[in-house]
Amino acid sequence: MTTKEYIESGLLELYVCGSLSTEEQARVAEDVTKDPELQKEVEAIEAALMKLSKATSPGLRSTIKNDISLKIKKRKSSTTPKVRVITSNYSYFGWAASILLLGGILWLLKLNQDLKEEIRVSSQELKNKETQIVDSNEKAERLENLLQEVAQPNTKKLNLPGNELNAPNAFVTAFYNEEREELILDTSQLPDPPEGMVYQAWSLTFEPLTPRSIGVLAQVSSIDNNLFKLQGIPNSEGFGITLEPDGGSDTPNLEQLYALGTI
Repeated sequence: MTTKEYIESGLLELYVCGSLSTEEQARVAEDVTKDPELQKEVEAIEAALMKLSKATSPGLRSTIKNDISLKIKKRKSSTTPKVRVITSNYSYFGWAASILLLGGILWLLKLNQDLKEEIRVSSQELKNKETQIVDSNEKAERLENLLQEVAQPNTKKLNLPGNELNAPNAFVTAFYNEEREELILDTSQLPDPPEGMVYQAWSLTFEPLTPRSIGVLAQVSSIDNNLFKLQGIPNSEGFGITLEPDGGSDTPNLEQLYALGTI
């Protein structure tokens, strides 16, 4: 803790009023003896409390004064470090006023810390909202561009029915633009692949049957995890989707064929 942080923490006020535990009193006393700036701060606090007590107290009876003096001497002898302590004529009313003042200071310090934390949390939430807005805008822009491509007159819409053995109720919608060599796949009607497996898209030509991989869907940037845009599509007569081990395969596993359709 730096000297400035020490002063702002409120420990010195508690130390001067004797409101700390025995261990804390001794530790603060030792720190004060090592730091001239802390010593000056303690003296300033003592002076302020002295003025406050004089303003709120008519004076002490001799018995009360002797009792306070004995307590002060006991505190000084209980700690090894030697620090000047208050020996002025404090009354009970003066101590009460001092404690109230100190309580107000500590409350303000805590309120300041709470406000700082609220500001930090609010700033982080604002940054998160801004990031979400940017992501949403980018997603909307990509989706708009995708819809424009789908609406092109030379884009063909294809239905790839689900395989009867593996996914009889599934299907994939494809949009193929031969001139731009682009293929858009909507896989929202396919079941989620099991752990360690991925869907892989294949371009097909027939006579003879020749499959060529056009992308592992897990590695393709998608708009909403279901729409995939594949580029560099070779001349094709059909498309298929198979389930392959994570990372994809060089040749399709026809036993794990999930969707197949022709142009």
